[in-house]
Amino acid sequence: MSPVFLSAMYIGRFAPSPSGRLHFGSLVAALGSYLRARHENGRILLRIEDLDFYRCKKEYTNLIINELHTLGFEYDGIPYIQSEHTDVYLEKAKELIYKGEAYYCHCTRAMRKQEPCHCKELHLQQTENTNYALNYEVHDVCNNTFEDELLGKVHCEYKTHELTLIRTDRVISYNLGCVVDDILEGVTEIVRGADLIDITPAQLSLYSSFNKNAPRYLHLPLIMQDSERKLSKQNHSPAVLDLASPQKLLITGLKFLNQETEDLNEDMSVYKILSKAVDRFCIENISKRALLMIKIQHSQ
Repeated sequence: MSPVFLSAMYIGRFAPSPSGRLHFGSLVAALGSYLRARHENGRILLRIEDLDFYRCKKEYTNLIINELHTLGFEYDGIPYIQSEHTDVYLEKAKELIYKGEAYYCHCTRAMRKQEPCHCKELHLQQTENTNYALNYEVHDVCNNTFEDELLGKVHCEYKTHELTLIRTDRVISYNLGCVVDDILEGVTEIVRGADLIDITPAQLSLYSSFNKNAPRYLHLPLIMQDSERKLSKQNHSPAVLDLASPQKLLITGLKFLNQETEDLNEDMSVYKILSKAVDRFCIENISKRALLMIKIQHSQ
């Protein structure tokens, strides 16, 4: 059964991490989320997920915002910068502690390999002199299965029993920030890459712990640059705007999503290309394969 929407209007979002410039995989995720929201006459938000201050850089935040503008994406409201709202995530983490659903942990990876963690029973307290992680015990609220708008019923083979909400270096985790913001912004559907499928049941558990209805999910095929590596900043994928013109990139992204492109060309403005793509966007055309190979090369 589909979850109840948090609001009557469709609200989507694109949430890149500024650990590098946009690559082609980022473009496809931005394109899929944008077309879906605009086709549904909804709102589309831009969120910068920069909580990992070791990996994320302010200069990349500015570059990403400018690159999205160059590609023609027009978002509702101003970009939401996660690092400017850390107090919100810390308060929500405290809420889970008070409920007994999150606990401090002093175990290292080496310790966990030797014996099971019993930190939940110790009721540890964080102080200025301690560097405990804050962990969350995942509840099986969906039998490790969820309904995807593109893929149908998805069963995740990998089961997450525990999430780290705050690391020992005090970095707030992606999962906590993501779920909290999707709740606060009233996101009704999340369009993202298939590499995040396996973490979805654990995120559904977090929604349940916060007593909130979860959004719908639509996972797009993951773009692989070879048989083992996905397109990502960690794998040094090339910056997308270094590959070709914005118009050609949009058309290539639409082809990857198996959308109609026959009447589109590079002489059009990016806004015209996106407008046409929004009008005839069809999720049924998108491949249901989890992985798709694509050869990325610079335009001659």
